[in-house]
Amino acid sequence: MPSNDHYVIIGNGPAGNHAASVLRNKDKDAKITIISDECTPYYYKPKLTGFIQGKISARELMVNGPDDYTNGYYKNIRIRLGQTIERIDPDFNAVFLNHMEKIQYTGLIIASGGQARVLPSMIPYAEHLSFIASYSDVMDIKDRIDKAEEFFIFGGDLVGFKFLRMLNAMGKKTSVLIYPNAFWPYNLTDDMLEKIIKSLSGLTSDIIVKDDIKKIEKNESGFRVFTQKGVVKTTDLIFSFNGMAPNIDFAVGCGLDTDHGILVDEYLKTNIDNIYACGSCAQVYNPSIKSYCVSIGWPNAMVQGEVCALNLLGEKKVVESVGRKYFDLEGVRIKTTWWDDINDDSLRM
Repeated sequence: MPSNDHYVIIGNGPAGNHAASVLRNKDKDAKITIISDECTPYYYKPKLTGFIQGKISARELMVNGPDDYTNGYYKNIRIRLGQTIERIDPDFNAVFLNHMEKIQYTGLIIASGGQARVLPSMIPYAEHLSFIASYSDVMDIKDRIDKAEEFFIFGGDLVGFKFLRMLNAMGKKTSVLIYPNAFWPYNLTDDMLEKIIKSLSGLTSDIIVKDDIKKIEKNESGFRVFTQKGVVKTTDLIFSFNGMAPNIDFAVGCGLDTDHGILVDEYLKTNIDNIYACGSCAQVYNPSIKSYCVSIGWPNAMVQGEVCALNLLGEKKVVESVGRKYFDLEGVRIKTTWWDDINDDSLRM
């Protein structure tokens, strides 16, 4: 491809950064720009709980700093932080930032990840909820976590149970309402729920199951949570862990096919020729089961970033799941992808 190409990558996580490094390795002269709405360089999201607990420093949380984009695999890659994409205009091969700056591209990779999922029933109480979905979330709430004594956790998911165990290790008083639909795109069966409760039995947490939040009241010292079955909890902070929703608002209505995420084929190509999507913002088509899915996990994101980059450059590489096909969720195996049709009746997707 000509050296005056400009590859634009939306997203600064493992998928986007791995795509950028592959593009630079294959095309030494092209212009490459990574755009992220976060103000923080590339960091390890799975280590956020360790950062809250003080086990790792802010520097240890970082994968790349700003200087890393001037040499090595990221040589001469422009990183634009704190920039929100307003919309994509495929007809003119352009993305517009929220201050209406126009950026032209010859190839676009969308690796925008996900944002904390707020259940429709919780929208009236969204201002009362806290999240651990990003570095900025943590920085906003870290001091309050240290000072708070009582916590209410709603949902669960992979990060939620890790956070729950962290709070118990810190000596905090916790209550958790396990919400089976917190694990989108996966759902918990009764058998899986029973295994999770058994795994959590050694904690000092009050575990609530097969219930839902009825209302939340704010008072001077914190909150009162009322459940449908009459449980009332007084708490300092309420954390919602109900999975991640693909971060694709800027892509809706531009001509890209979308569902929960951006729909792509097994080559991670969208319905528009020079636009690809990867990571947790993408729903990947699996021809063997004739269905779309969202993959989770850092290794899957990195592989998808590589496949996007290679195919944008003209290859025809089929994406595959890699490495770890399961997460251990409190003793329950949760698949990280639908890509391999693994026959296991204990798993519902």
